Amino acid sequence: MAVPVEEAIAALSTFSLEDEQPEVQGPGMWVSTERGATDSPIEYSDVSAYRLSLSEDTKALNQLNTLTQEGKEMASVLYTYRSCVKALPQLPDSMKQSQADLYLETYQVLDLEMSRLREIQRWQASASSKLAADMQRFSRPERRINGPTVSHLWSMLKLLDVLVQLDHLKNAKASIPNDFSWYKRTFTQVSGQWQDTDSMREELDDLQIFLSTRWAILLNLHVEMFRVNNVEDILQVLIVFVVESLELDFALLFPERHILLRVLPVLVVLVTSSEKDSESLYKRVKINRLINIFKNDVVIPAFPDLHLSPAAILKELSTYFPKFSSQTRLLTLPAPHELPPREAQEYPSNCFYT
Repeated sequence: MAVPVEEAIAALSTFSLEDEQPEVQGPGMWVSTERGATDSPIEYSDVSAYRLSLSEDTKALNQLNTLTQEGKEMASVLYTYRSCVKALPQLPDSMKQSQADLYLETYQVLDLEMSRLREIQRWQASASSKLAADMQRFSRPERRINGPTVSHLWSMLKLLDVLVQLDHLKNAKASIPNDFSWYKRTFTQVSGQWQDTDSMREELDDLQIFLSTRWAILLNLHVEMFRVNNVEDILQVLIVFVVESLELDFALLFPERHILLRVLPVLVVLVTSSEKDSESLYKRVKINRLINIFKNDVVIPAFPDLHLSPAAILKELSTYFPKFSSQTRLLTLPAPHELPPREAQEYPSNCFYT
């Protein structure tokens, strides 16, 4: 049975809280590097007690944070992926009659590995859709006055960063296309034994497009974002937040700083590729500010031993977003391998190792 609030307050008033009471054990100090001001250890479950109009926002925050955690697990799966093809046995000429059995067993082995990639494909589609829906929610006229909080901005950026990392890992893993080509070849050999394979072939074709298209995740995110108008406004808010955080050193830890540096070029490309006049962005954020940020951090970590370059991302994405190709000042930024030795000395000495 619940205790009335008045009785609880009256009971608390009877407690003795003298300052000079002896303490057997001193006050405990909780130090953690995992949580910050933008995280809630209890997932905002106390919001309903205050009867504030925050339930929609906190529900969206928890959803974004859950997706970010799931995405990190997906990135670990993709990062630790190793090719199986070289370990598969090859039959000698004297055992060619067992070729059909070998194809079937090879297909079963590779199908387990491909199921991980299918899961990543399905997850990124769901995450992109939910992130786009959350951004579109702040594009409504009644939400433009009370825009996203700092916690909400960070949750959006962290999920976007996970999608960027997944795309970069997918592009960098040469073993994945090799395994998939073998998987498709063995499927062709063994599918004759089954009756209804149309749905399996369609799923196989979708997976092939996903794996063979560079930046497929970001392209899908772009489609999801611009299903409605006015999403450019929230993208500009994110860019302004990222630029100011980098310039004013609001991101104290390197992991947070690297998140901002990884998502900034993607945000610039997305907002510039919209149907709306993208020049409004450069009225709020001068292009020189973006150039200085990209020049100060030529190379940034993407994963433990994988790195990426903001300038290289801008150039590569410009082939998929024609409207961005007109931003010549950003596209002329040299990638790390394009820097002449003399010009490389003009960059900060630590920019290649942050």
